[in-house]
Amino acid sequence: MGDRIAIISDIHGNYEALKAVFEDMDLLNINDAVSLGDNIGYGPEPNQVVNELHLKEIPSVLGNHELGILNPEIKKWFNPFSREALNITENILTVNTKNLISQYPDNLIKNNILFVHGAPPDKILTYIFEFSPFGLKKLFSSFKETLCFTGHTHKLGIIALNDENIVKSYISDSNTIDKDKRYIINSGSVGQPRDGDKRAKYLIFNKKTYNLELRTVEYDRMSVKKKIIDLGFPHVFADML
Repeated sequence: MGDRIAIISDIHGNYEALKAVFEDMDLLNINDAVSLGDNIGYGPEPNQVVNELHLKEIPSVLGNHELGILNPEIKKWFNPFSREALNITENILTVNTKNLISQYPDNLIKNNILFVHGAPPDKILTYIFEFSPFGLKKLFSSFKETLCFTGHTHKLGIIALNDENIVKSYISDSNTIDKDKRYIINSGSVGQPRDGDKRAKYLIFNKKTYNLELRTVEYDRMSVKKKIIDLGFPHVFADML
């Protein structure tokens, strides 16, 4: 196991995007990774995504879409379009896929780094943007790790606790973070970014140098759009790609 770890999130059944990310990781000789959940939902190939993560022994935490499959009561939380997409996804999922996602934990701690889908320490449905600066300071007190990686918003971002101040910043191509500060870092989305750049995105964190690298990867979006529409998903999820 090397010093670098890939953080991938919100693949959302977009197997073409995931394959492109894996090809990029191979070029960089990175074989350690964690998924921050929402491996399914919105996209046409959830079984392939979940199975590929399993075959590559990439651990994943539970996302809200997996939770919606495992706990039908959670479906009430989704907006109508997302709920419709989740119902279509549920009909596509194999028994094996459902078994695999049922084993996802609420959070994961690895190398003294906390990984969670929504917000630390173990919130799955909560968006990080829901917190005020005061709320964010309290949130940092809810976990002891220096770093926490989250997903859920589909948007990249860094929240730092600098002394007693909250400092927010964007993620550029290469960032060096301070070992003496604490961070909540959003890794964006592989399968459905919502920041105006439609390329698949993931992060590489160097545990030794504390360098954080943003990777953006092209893939065949048109083929995924067609699959989404052919399966009867709401067109909005094809339009986002």
